[in-house]
Amino acid sequence: MKKFLKILVWVLTIGAIGCLWYFTRQDHVEHSLKSVEMSLIRPDSHGFIDSLEVYNHIMKICDTTKNTDITMIPVEEVRDYLKTIPWAIYTDANITMDETLVVQLIECQPVMRVYNKKGQSVYLDEEGRIFPVKSTHPLHLMIGSGNLNFNAVTKTSASVYDSVYHSTDLPKIFSVIRKIQSNTYTNCCVKQVYFDGKEYELVMNNVDLKVVLGNDNNVDLKLRNLQYFFERMQGSPDMKDYCKINFNFENQVVCTRNKNKKK
Repeated sequence: MKKFLKILVWVLTIGAIGCLWYFTRQDHVEHSLKSVEMSLIRPDSHGFIDSLEVYNHIMKICDTTKNTDITMIPVEEVRDYLKTIPWAIYTDANITMDETLVVQLIECQPVMRVYNKKGQSVYLDEEGRIFPVKSTHPLHLMIGSGNLNFNAVTKTSASVYDSVYHSTDLPKIFSVIRKIQSNTYTNCCVKQVYFDGKEYELVMNNVDLKVVLGNDNNVDLKLRNLQYFFERMQGSPDMKDYCKINFNFENQVVCTRNKNKKK
C-alpha cells in the first residue's frame, strides 16, 4: 500500500509539473513579441557592422504586425540573416520567456590588410579569418602587398585555411606577417611586408633602406637576427652607407653599400 501511494505521489507530482509547464508555455506563446534587444561586442565604438541597419532588418523579418504571437516569429530566419554579415565572427538569436528576442553579435578584429597584385585587398584577423574591406571604416594595420595571387572577398567572410586558398599566396604571407607581429621588436618597427614573387621585403619605420627577409623559411630566426643587427647598429653613422640589408642567408647578414660609397 505504501509503495502504491509513493508511486501515486510521484505520478501526481510529474503531472502537476507537466500541467504547469503547459500552461506557462501557452501563456508565453499566446503573447506577441515585446521587443528586440541587440548586443554588439566590438573592439571600438565604431566598427564594420551598422547596428541600426541590422536592427531594422531583424524587425522586418519578425514583422510583428503579421506575426502576432511568439510561435510565428521566424527566429531561424533571423539566425540565417545574421550569418550573412561578413564582419561578425559569432551570432545568435533566441526568444526569452519574457517575449524578448535577444540578438548577440561579436565583430571581427583584423590585424592586417593584404593587397593582391590587382590592387584588391582584404582584412585578416589572428585566426586567419578573411573579411571584406569597408571604405567607411579604414584601419591602420600592418600591410601586405606585392605580387600576390589570391581572390579578394567582397560580401562574405572566409579563411586562409579554406581549400580555395591552399594554392594561393595568401596563407604564406599571412604566416609571415603573423610571425612579424608575434615578435615584439618587429611588430613595432615593421609597417609593411612586400612580396616580389620570390622574396619578402620589409618596409620599416625610420629606416630608409631596403630590408630583405628572403623566403618564408626560418622566419623566426631571421627576425631575431634583424632585431640583433638593428639594435647593435642603432645610432651608428655606418647605417647611412648601406642601401640594402639582407637577412636571407644562414649565419650572416649581408649589407650592400650605396653606389656612391666606397666598399
